[in-house]
Amino acid sequence: MASIVLPLTRTSARSAWSSRFSGLTASAPSGSALRLAERLSALPSLRTLLELFPPILLAVPKKKTSPSRKRMRSANKGLKDKTNIVNCPGCGAPKRSHHVCPQCFSEINRAWKASQRETGPGISM
Repeated sequence: MASIVLPLTRTSARSAWSSRFSGLTASAPSGSALRLAERLSALPSLRTLLELFPPILLAVPKKKTSPSRKRMRSANKGLKDKTNIVNCPGCGAPKRSHHVCPQCFSEINRAWKASQRETGPGISM
């Protein structure tokens, strides 16, 4: 079906563009017409773009993807188990290796903010 529609749309688009721009160059004999003619000389590149538009416009899904198909497509994208869990040497809570322990960080952060409140406004980061 697309192969039947594609040549028809290309020829109709070409004829529509050529009929629009042919009247523009013939009607104005002034210096602006020369500038317009120079700009219209670049139309072969526009014509090649017009030939590309129908395949781009026809490349859309014909029907909505059903929820069951979405589930089938995402079935193998499940969560993976973390194998890099270690115990924090400071507090013994589980944490990811090569990451800061959240419990230790929150304790240090609370103590730092409390000391900032006591000393007053100083250098803030």
